[in-house]
Amino acid sequence: MFGVEPTQIEGVLLTHEHTDHTRGVRRFCAEHGLPVYATRGTLALTTLDGVETNEIVAGREFPLSGLTIKPFKVRHLAAEPVAFSISVDSVRVGIASDLGSVTKNVIQEMSRSNLMLVEANYDEKMLLEGDYPDFLKRAIKGNHGHLSNDDAGMLTVKSSTEETRRVVLVHLSRNNNTPQKAKLTVDHEFRHSTHKPDVEAVEHGEVGGPYRLG
Repeated sequence: MFGVEPTQIEGVLLTHEHTDHTRGVRRFCAEHGLPVYATRGTLALTTLDGVETNEIVAGREFPLSGLTIKPFKVRHLAAEPVAFSISVDSVRVGIASDLGSVTKNVIQEMSRSNLMLVEANYDEKMLLEGDYPDFLKRAIKGNHGHLSNDDAGMLTVKSSTEETRRVVLVHLSRNNNTPQKAKLTVDHEFRHSTHKPDVEAVEHGEVGGPYRLG
C-alpha cells in the first residue's frame, strides 16, 4: 500500500468518521499494533475495539515519529472533522480533503506547504447535469459538503508560495469528475501566478505517491 510496508507505519490519522475513511482501520491497526489519532467526535462514532486510540484537538500540535502534526478545523457533514498540516525540519505537507468551504483558516494552515494534497471532488457542470438527486447535489455543493475543481484551484493558488513544489488533487468523484478536468481547472487558476507548482490528479480508487521532498 502506497509503497510502504505496515512495519514502516507508526500511526493512523483519521480526519472524520465516514466509512470511506474508516473502513478497515480497526482490523488493520489491530493486526499491526498501530495507534489511531482522531478528534473526540470522530472517535465516538468510529468502531475501534482493541485498538489504541489517541484524542487530538484542532489547533493543537502533537508529535508522532519525529513529525509535528497540526490538525485544523474544516467544515464538513461530520461530528468533528479536521485536516492536517504535517512538518519535519523544513519540509511541510498540507492535507485538506472532505471539506465544503475554503475558509481563511484553511488557507492559512495550508500556506507554505511544500506538498499540498487537496480535495477536488467534482466538476460543477458534471454534478449539476448528472443523475444525482437534487438534495444530494445541494449537499455536495454546500458549505459542509465537498470542494469543486474551482474551489481546489482557489485554495491552492491562495495557499501556495515559492516553497510549494507539488499539488496533488485527491478525492475525485467517480461520477462527477475526471482527473483531466480537475488538473486543467487548477492549472488554469495558476495562469496569472508568479509561480506554479507541479499539479497532478489521482484517479478515483487509485493511489498516489509515495512523494519525496527535500
